[in-house]
Amino acid sequence: MSLPTTPLPDPSSYPPPDPPTILPLDPPEDTSDGTDNSTRPRPPYVPFLSHAPPPPDSWIQVETTPTEYRLHVRLPGFSREGITLATKRRRILHVVADRWGEGGGHFERRISFGYDADLVHVRAEFDGVMLKIIIPRRASPVMWSAPRLAPFGRV
Repeated sequence: MSLPTTPLPDPSSYPPPDPPTILPLDPPEDTSDGTDNSTRPRPPYVPFLSHAPPPPDSWIQVETTPTEYRLHVRLPGFSREGITLATKRRRILHVVADRWGEGGGHFERRISFGYDADLVHVRAEFDGVMLKIIIPRRASPVMWSAPRLAPFGRV
């Protein structure tokens, strides 16, 4: 008895993951007249954030290797306690840094990743100027197994 065989799809036929993309910042809300014109309510933490611009020499760079994504974020004048990393929908990494002394400063970027980024296992280190973030890359989301030759329970 011959079992029908179906060819396995070629793994290279799946689209490659999207490259990391630095998303645009949300436009600032105009509250100069004291009214909030946005359609969604403001989060309760917004008044406590520093609204000073980021230092002119702060920047972010994304590097891609076969096994991981590396983000290099220059944050001069910020402290470790003022830096927050958060993930959203396991596809977006949110990097926020605030400082309250010396005129303040606020740095905020959102980076969108493809399906291969493992945002559950993010690692980061900060040396006082450079924040280095490592995001491991998962193997292909398609798992192949060997075809069964006979149904279970039959010899």
